[in-house]
Amino acid sequence: MSFAALSSGGEATGYLAYKPKEDIKWNVDGNPAEPTKFLIDYDSLKTGWLKIAAGEAPHAVWADVAGTTVPRPSDDHREAFQLEVYLKTDYGSPVSGWRTWSSNQASARVGLERIGAELDAGAKDNPGKAAVVEIEGCPEERLGRHVQPVPKFKLVGWADKPASVEAAPEPEPVGGEPEDANVF
Repeated sequence: MSFAALSSGGEATGYLAYKPKEDIKWNVDGNPAEPTKFLIDYDSLKTGWLKIAAGEAPHAVWADVAGTTVPRPSDDHREAFQLEVYLKTDYGSPVSGWRTWSSNQASARVGLERIGAELDAGAKDNPGKAAVVEIEGCPEERLGRHVQPVPKFKLVGWADKPASVEAAPEPEPVGGEPEDANVF
């Protein structure tokens, strides 16, 4: 038993965070991480608005259907998404298992949007499966008035969704058989 589990039905909830202003951009459950690959549960996508303020619990308002609009609750809320991702210690995570990734970071949204069409198309051909996504770094680029690191993602295949921390099955490659692409 842990006090971290008081509001989550008895189990502590884990998370993935992207922090573009830090030297190590990724964080898993409060620990710096350098993931190189993870699974995205395509069916878990939520879009809407998220307010993150120091000393307060995050406040999210999600659309009933991802990609549709919902009124912005306040000027402090920013466009956001939420996904369930599966991380493995084999690929730079301090833990293996499902984590929630909620973000209102423009750079995180832009990174995912760049593979969005591939994810949408692949999900139609792979219903109920998870996308295998590689992280190819976080090069800096101009977004609006600011220069910031933007995660560069590459869709490398699709795999059955693991139920827990057990090894995930081999993904089906996307567009051919890239070297080492079908290992997760």
